[in-house]
Amino acid sequence: PNVARMLRALAFAERVHASCHYRQARELLGEYCVSFTAPFIYNRTMDNLVKAYEAGREESDELYPAFASVAEAQGEMHAARNFRWMARVEKAHSDLVKKVLGHIEHAGGEPEMGDFYVCDVCGLAVEGGPPDGCPVCRAKRSRFKRVE
Repeated sequence: PNVARMLRALAFAERVHASCHYRQARELLGEYCVSFTAPFIYNRTMDNLVKAYEAGREESDELYPAFASVAEAQGEMHAARNFRWMARVEKAHSDLVKKVLGHIEHAGGEPEMGDFYVCDVCGLAVEGGPPDGCPVCRAKRSRFKRVE
C-alpha cells in the first residue's frame, strides 16, 4: 500500500506537468486538441520502480535542461523557467523512488512511508507533511494537495 500511495502521488504530479505543458503550448499556439495515450506495461513492482527511476533521471539530467536552454534561446522565459522547475521536480521524484528501491532491495518488503503531498503548481511530491513553501516554485503551503 505504501509504494502504491507513492506512485499515485507521482501520477498526480505528472498530471500537473501535463497541464503545465498544455497551458504553455496554448499560450504560444492558441486553442488546440491533444490526443495522447501513454503505453503502460504491467510488470513486477521492482521493474516498474526501476523504470520510473531511470525515466526521472533522464528527464531531470537531460531532457528538461535541454528544453529549458532552447526555450531561453527563443526568448520564452516562462517556458524555460517551467522546464527548470520540472527538472528539479523529476530529480526529487527519482530520489524518492531510489530510496524506496534501496529499502526493498536491502530490507525486503515495503518501507514505512508518511503521507504524500503534491504541489499543484509545479508537481513536486513530498513525503511527510507539506513544507511551509515549495522549494521549487515557492508556492504557499496551501498549494500542496494530499494524495491518498
